Amino acid sequence: MVVTFSASQSSGGLRHINPNKDFPQLVELLRVVFGQELKDDGQLFGNAQSSQNPAFLWRFDPQLARLSPGFVWEIDNRIIGNVTLLPSRPYGRFLVANVAVHHDYRRQGYARLLMNAAVQDVRDRHGREILLQVVHDNERAISLYRSMGFDCLGSMTTWQTSVSRIRDLPIGEQRIKVQPLHMRRWQEAYQLDCQALDPDLNWPEPQRADYYKTGLWRRFFGFMNANSAHTFVTLDNDSQLSGLTTVHSEWGRPHQITVRIHPSRQGQLELPLLNSAIKRVRNLARRNIRLIHNADDQAMNQLLPSANFGRQRTLTHMRLKLA
Repeated sequence: MVVTFSASQSSGGLRHINPNKDFPQLVELLRVVFGQELKDDGQLFGNAQSSQNPAFLWRFDPQLARLSPGFVWEIDNRIIGNVTLLPSRPYGRFLVANVAVHHDYRRQGYARLLMNAAVQDVRDRHGREILLQVVHDNERAISLYRSMGFDCLGSMTTWQTSVSRIRDLPIGEQRIKVQPLHMRRWQEAYQLDCQALDPDLNWPEPQRADYYKTGLWRRFFGFMNANSAHTFVTLDNDSQLSGLTTVHSEWGRPHQITVRIHPSRQGQLELPLLNSAIKRVRNLARRNIRLIHNADDQAMNQLLPSANFGRQRTLTHMRLKLA
């Protein structure tokens, strides 16, 4: 059943977010609804200010400023629901970053009303698609989004460990050569990335076309900003790229490992590629390591716990095509 409300049924109702006054209440709502998940992401709460501060001060926090685009539902001067809508880098692509309804107001239709407002806003802006993430076993939310026309793209699992805890994996009889990506083959690496994973499963943005491009100036600026990326690849019998792994390191953030394997070689290259990434990350600063990978890759699901990675969460990615 879809519940609708008129303006006379509650004081407030649906409206755009007002940054001048809403941030303290929004942060408190998100603490209640998504508290642990946001802490795990390192979002919002790392530098969140006390709710006793004047509301206008919240506008100077760049993390909180991301909450500005979107809508809230207000009842008796209390914000009980929020949807955050963010434009994405590709033209016409929008992200729904939060759909939050306070526990006391669940199952009353507010999530659908907030989502309807977000979808209509994107239509008014001539957007072509909307993407969102939802916890993979949240069947009620997935059912809501499906009823609105969203399709499931797939699910991605976040794994985490640290440099001090990571373990090497036994190679056994496998003798697959893994080598650094040649700087001239960056376009092939990008093509392989797109073949291995739907670009919209990269959150929040698709991989940049020049992500694997290296050169003197890029390495120089990376060094100056304590930012580095090293990519290792495997080749098939025709010397075409069949798999790759990248270790990306940035100051103040967990090291990021990605593994991409051509669909025809899935289940065959995960072990050597992951081992190469482990060897590389051992030479980096002793920080946490994060790896986000396709939840359906059973080979990786078995290897990662053996390397001492812990499963953090699995999110299903959904997309609504508007044009």
